[in-house]
Amino acid sequence: MNSLTTQTINVQISVELAAAVEHLAIELGFSKNWVINEALTRFLAERERRHQNIQIGLAGVDASQVVSHSDMVDFANRLKDA
Repeated sequence: MNSLTTQTINVQISVELAAAVEHLAIELGFSKNWVINEALTRFLAERERRHQNIQIGLAGVDASQVVSHSDMVDFANRLKDA
């Protein structure tokens, strides 16, 4: 997401969150801007990763690549007994 152009957005956050961002920036030696950009970038990447995994799972269901509930219960019971 490194871009030569930027856009400023205004958000309201709690005083506690703002303090946490400031403390983290100081601890890491980066700007608050960097901390917030990093947090948003990681959040959006994780959300996209989860979405893709859900899509893969749904495709598996569509392709009948499923395990029955009773098979899963049997598997879990074998794990407990091991």
